[in-house]
Amino acid sequence: MLKIGQGFDLHQLSASRKLILAGVEIPNALGSVGHSDGDVLLHAIIDALIGATALGDIGKFFPDSDNKYENANSRELLKIAYNKVKDETGYSINNIDSTIILEK
Repeated sequence: MLKIGQGFDLHQLSASRKLILAGVEIPNALGSVGHSDGDVLLHAIIDALIGATALGDIGKFFPDSDNKYENANSRELLKIAYNKVKDETGYSINNIDSTIILEK
């Protein structure tokens, strides 16, 4: 059975943070504010995976009230979420389509 998830993430920008997209640091004067590394692309993908399999959302998996996720690498969070989806549902990723919109 095919499952389709839709993920969305939005973060405020700040001069005190790095801009990280898909695990890559992008040289920029402003970065994404977040409890983890603020990687909006990977957060949206995580939310889509979790949502497609009805396991909750990114906040349930990685709450910002839990200090162990402070400044966490979102690539590692994606690995955790993907493994949980695989282990609990047996589903795997077939395709990811993403759109990034940035505004100065």
